[in-house]
Formats: sequence, structure tokens, C-alpha cells
Amino acid sequence: MLSPQKLAALLPLKKIGETLYIFDELASTNAFAMERAKDQALSGTVVLADRQTAGRGRLDRSWFSPGKSNIYGSLLFVHETTIQYLGWIPHMAGVAIAQAIEQQTGIRIDLKWPNDLLIGGRKLGGVLCDSFRNAGHQTCVVIGFGINVNLTQSEFPAELQASATSLHIQCHSPLDREALINKVITSLEENWENLKSNGPQSLLVEYKHWCITIGHMIQVQFPDGSQLQGLAHSIGEHGQLKVLPSPSDPNEQSARMRDVHSGEILHLRTTAQQ
Repeated sequence: MLSPQKLAALLPLKKIGETLYIFDELASTNAFAMERAKDQALSGTVVLADRQTAGRGRLDRSWFSPGKSNIYGSLLFVHETTIQYLGWIPHMAGVAIAQAIEQQTGIRIDLKWPNDLLIGGRKLGGVLCDSFRNAGHQTCVVIGFGINVNLTQSEFPAELQASATSLHIQCHSPLDREALINKVITSLEENWENLKSNGPQSLLVEYKHWCITIGHMIQVQFPDGSQLQGLAHSIGEHGQLKVLPSPSDPNEQSARMRDVHSGEILHLRTTAQQ
């Protein structure tokens, strides 16, 4: 199990982690953090679980969440006013966690738009961001993250063994989960403050460095079941993915740029970076 004593000693000596929840088992760290936010929990509240029973990823997909091996956590930020850059928070979170993992392990992490964490094309983890206005008219943002840390290849379900990976597999040895959590929380705090103070332009260069979707031919699977194929051209001012449709896509009658705000991305082949 995660060590409360070790985590309390490691977490930054700021508001982050002043309120720390650690569970052997929890349905969802994001759901728990959202409930605490409704009760006007303190900004910087951290929720961690050794195992999740109802973990979910983007687009409400279930997330494989076994115990004693991975990191499942959520961080609550409370902002007194409306946040101008909500669309950039998932991107900020992806960059922050990629930075933390690379600092801890030296392994290159890639981001698939908006914030899937990949190593060599295999999924290492993901980020799920929720936000709402509470009764006190504050903006509450919950950043949830799941990272495959100490799973071996054989411990993944058969359907995930070809597409998923862990830090243990990549580093050929188990990792200290508490130390990595400290890195992740610290990086999220720093990047959150930077986004609030300096806006998305301060994040855009970093995001382009980590995001390998830009410059790829992709297929987008939209929540309504429709699809789009084209070139992932750039990132728009609100964090949307700007896609130039492929002339061969039967769903597109023109080459006008499309803005993608939500959808599942499949990389089809690599092209020159734009």
C-alpha cells in the first residue's frame, strides 16, 4: 500500500497536499475529489488510491486499475473566479505529468492529443479533467491521473498486452511510487500556476515538444460515432486540434480545416512535422 507517512514527508510544503486522502480501494479518485469540492474542500486537496474499482478514462471508458502496482490520483484546484483557459487544462496536465515521469526515470514520454501518455506508441497512462462551479461561485478543477508503474507484461489483460506498457517494463525494475507521486504533484502545481499567470501561450511551446499527434495523419472517432481522417495540423487557441481533412475521406467534401474538441485519436502514419 502507499505510505501516508512517506507521502506526507515528500509532498511540497505549500497548500498542495495539506489535505491528503489515501485509500486502499476507492471507486474513483476523481469522483471522490468532486464530492469533496462540492463540500468546499481546500484547493490543493490530493486524493490517492492503491486500487480503483470504477476507474474511468476520457470519453467515459473504463480504466484497468489493479492494486499495489500503479498510481491513481486526483488533485483539486479551486479558483475564485471563472478560469479563462479551461480548454488548456487537460494539455497542461499532460505536459506536467510527462515532465515528472521523464525527470524521475529519464525515459522519453510522448503525448497523444490531448493527454494520453505513451512510450514508443504504447499507452502508459492517461489524464481526466473535470470542472464545475460550486455553490460559492468558485471554479473547481479536478485533475485525475492514472499511470502504469510496476505492472509486468504478463499482469496486463491479454487484450492490452500489445498496446499498453508500464515504467517497470521500460526501466527493467520496479519504481518508488511515492517518489513519483511527489514529482507529479509538484509538476502539476508549477504548471497550473504558470498557466494561470501567463496564459496558454506559455504552454504552447512545451505542449508542441511533447505532443506527437501534430504532423500525423490521424483518424478521429467522434463521440457520436462519426469519423474524420486527415492531417493533425496544429493546436488552436482554445486547445482544440486543428485537422486538415484528407481528400480521400468520404465524409468530407472540402479541404477546409476542422476543429476537433473531443474524440478518440488513432495515428495512421507519420508525415513531416508541420
